Amino acid sequence: MRWIAPFSLVFTVFFATSAHAQVSADELGFSVHGTAQLPKDHPWLGFKPSRAFGAVQFACKRSDGQDVNFSVAGLRAGAEKRVPLPVVKGVFHYTCKLSGQAGKEKFANFDVEFDTRVGEPPRIQIAPPDIDEAGRKITVRLTEPAGKLELDVMGDDGKPIANVSKTFTGEAPGTPLTVTWEQKPDEVVGQFQLRAYDQANYWSGIESVTFVDIPHQDVIFESGKWDIRPTEEPKLTEPLERIQQQLKAVAGVLQIELYIGGYTDTVGQAADNLDLSRKRAHAIATWFSAHGIKVPIQSQGFGETALKVPTADGVDEARNRRASYVLSVQPPPASRGFPARNWVRVK
Repeated sequence: MRWIAPFSLVFTVFFATSAHAQVSADELGFSVHGTAQLPKDHPWLGFKPSRAFGAVQFACKRSDGQDVNFSVAGLRAGAEKRVPLPVVKGVFHYTCKLSGQAGKEKFANFDVEFDTRVGEPPRIQIAPPDIDEAGRKITVRLTEPAGKLELDVMGDDGKPIANVSKTFTGEAPGTPLTVTWEQKPDEVVGQFQLRAYDQANYWSGIESVTFVDIPHQDVIFESGKWDIRPTEEPKLTEPLERIQQQLKAVAGVLQIELYIGGYTDTVGQAADNLDLSRKRAHAIATWFSAHGIKVPIQSQGFGETALKVPTADGVDEARNRRASYVLSVQPPPASRGFPARNWVRVK
């Protein structure tokens, strides 16, 4: 899972002076720091006047209807001063009337408008049951009022399957938020990327795999046997490390299982080959279980029903004597060389 840093936006300050105003925006040296990512940053107004001001009163109306009134005193010529704004999460527009005194001169009805965008990247709360690949939907909960979810779904071949965006209307933190996608029957989800935005447009993201075909060297069994010889165990050690790395990456996010499929060539009787492939797949699954794989492991033999290299009957083809190691949130599909779903749970 990878967290993605938020981005910031720049806001514009609008000034308008009435016919009765005796000061200008330049004289006040007025600026706004309106984009603030909590908790390290806060919104503020800045002043660096070209002449001294005794006091400046702000009478503001915020876009949520709230009155925000405050006073700034003791502005010295050329000196910078920051005045904090109320820390309210969200996007707001302020319309203000300024009045005050510069030396012996008084001014009023000086109009200022500005925007603020205050918030923090929402934390995404997700549990394994929230990812329903069969139902083609993902449900999450955010720690901030919801703004939008964006979901990219990729196949196990890395090609895009779906790109979905769903807008929300400020649902309260902790509210279940669901996004769905569509895919073709023969497509297999291999990875997804999810970005969650709050109402202030700050965002976080996660990404995870849902289908991984673990590369490996195939164990060579003696003819008609299914025992794993000690000399062949190094061929299982390397994929064991890859499996453990993948499981660590999705821990707490996906409810994933390990599937071991066994296959044979066409030498011998089909029924015998089916039985032999089952026993060899089970032997490999048992080895992984004994060497630290904690997730559920299931095995199945396919005999000569899913040849990698099509041959006639009775052909000794080494590439067909193989096994598949797959991590997936659901049983692997027929389209990926798993023609049946008669999985047997090893642990």
